[in-house]
Amino acid sequence: MQRSKMVSPPVVCGVDGSEQSRRALREAARMARALDARLDVVMAWQPSTSMYDAYFPDPGRAPKVVALGILEDLVSAEFGDARPEWVSVHAEPGHAGKVLVAASHDAELLVVGSRGLSELASPFLGSVSLYCTTQAECPVLVVRPDKDSKEHPS
Repeated sequence: MQRSKMVSPPVVCGVDGSEQSRRALREAARMARALDARLDVVMAWQPSTSMYDAYFPDPGRAPKVVALGILEDLVSAEFGDARPEWVSVHAEPGHAGKVLVAASHDAELLVVGSRGLSELASPFLGSVSLYCTTQAECPVLVVRPDKDSKEHPS
């Protein structure tokens, strides 16, 4: 079956621009290929609460524009300049956990990164990954940092 005619549920990947979300995107792409599924890359954004932004809005710094820029950079880093047709990007307003759970409603799999906490707290998940693992209606894969990673503080 050609990917453009796929009807199987997608793999959804939540990203935020961090190195862990890059790793999650890499893993989500691998899973989407293995499942012959499309890949929906999703980033949540929050409206600005700055009074400066209210009085002097800069369209180039609007949260949705910034989120879409981060998404495009992540996807380009993973797939190159020619994004495969089976990969789509979405920037949605709201709390990251709620946005990802909603996006994964009919998904085969939800993939998120875990930023990694201190060694003492490392058995615990971050708030977004915890929310997703407890609220999503599909399986959730949490991509953890390597033990030797700079993102895994000691």
